[in-house]
Amino acid sequence: MRGIVLLRQDFIRFAPTLQLRQASAVSQQDIKSAFSYCVEQVRTYDYDNYVWLLQLKQELRAALFAIRCFNVETGLVGETVKETGLLPIRMQWWKDAVNSVYRDKPVKHPVIQALAQVQAIHPLTRYRLQRLISTREEDLVGMHRMGSIAALEKYAEGTSSQLLYLQAEAAEIKDSELDHATSHLGKAVGISQLLRGTVYHAQRRRVYLPIDLMVREGVTEDQLNRGEPSPELNNVIYEVASAAKAHLDEARAMQQKVPKEAKALMLPSVACGLYLDALQNNAFDVFSQNMLKGAYSPFWHQLQVKRHYLLGTY
Repeated sequence: MRGIVLLRQDFIRFAPTLQLRQASAVSQQDIKSAFSYCVEQVRTYDYDNYVWLLQLKQELRAALFAIRCFNVETGLVGETVKETGLLPIRMQWWKDAVNSVYRDKPVKHPVIQALAQVQAIHPLTRYRLQRLISTREEDLVGMHRMGSIAALEKYAEGTSSQLLYLQAEAAEIKDSELDHATSHLGKAVGISQLLRGTVYHAQRRRVYLPIDLMVREGVTEDQLNRGEPSPELNNVIYEVASAAKAHLDEARAMQQKVPKEAKALMLPSVACGLYLDALQNNAFDVFSQNMLKGAYSPFWHQLQVKRHYLLGTY
C-alpha cells in the first residue's frame, strides 16, 4: 500500500505535464491506474529495485517505475507462456506495443500506457526498449543456454545495462563517463541476478551457467537440475561471480567521474554487492542454507541503500 500512496504523490508532480500530452482517449484515471499497476508489479516481482526507487525524487520516481515494470513484464513472458512456439508471438506483441508508443497510439496495456506518458516528457530511445525484448527472445528461443561468460555479459548488457541507460534518459542525464559506468554495472547486476536465480532455474530445468566452465569442471546439467552441490559446481559459480565482481568494481571505481545527480540511479549496485559478498562468505555454494534463505537481510539492504543515497555513493 505504501507504494501506491507514494505513486499518488508522484502523480501530483507528474500530472500537469501528462495532462497536456495525453491522448484524448486516455483519461487521467487511466494514467493513474497505469502507474499504480507499475508500482505494484515492481514491488511484487522486483523488490530490490523497488527499495531504491523509493529514495528518488518524486518527479523521477514514476518514470523509473514504468521502465522497471516494462522489464518485469517482458521477463515474465517465459514464466507465463508455456508453449515454446508461442514465445516469439508474445515477444512480437511487445515489440509492436513499443512501436505503438512512438506512433502516439499506445495499445491498451498499463505498462505501455505508462511508458507513453514517460516518452512524451522524457524521450526514451526506442532501440533500447526493443533490444531488451530481443535479448529476452533470443534467450527464450535459445533454450537458456549460455556458452561462456562472454555470453552472460552480452545478455546482461542487453537487459540490465539497457535499463540503466533508459533510467539516465528519463532523468535527462547525458554523460560519457556515466555510460561507461552503466555498462559495467549493468553487466555486474545482470550476471549476479542470473547467479541468484540458479536454484530457481535448475528446478525448472534451465541452466544459465556457462557451458564451457561446466564442461571444464565436469558439472552436468542433470546434477544441477537435481540440486546436487559439489566443489566443482562451486568453482563454476566462483568464476562467474568473479566476472560480476570485476564489473561492479570497475563501475564503483568511476564514482568520482559520474555526475552527482546520476549516482542515485546506480543504486542497483547495492543489492548486487551484497549478493556477491554473501556468495563469497558461503564458499560460492548456491545450495547453502544461507543463500537459499535470501543471501542477505532485506532490512540490511534497505539500510545500505539509504546510506549510499545519503552519502551520494553507490
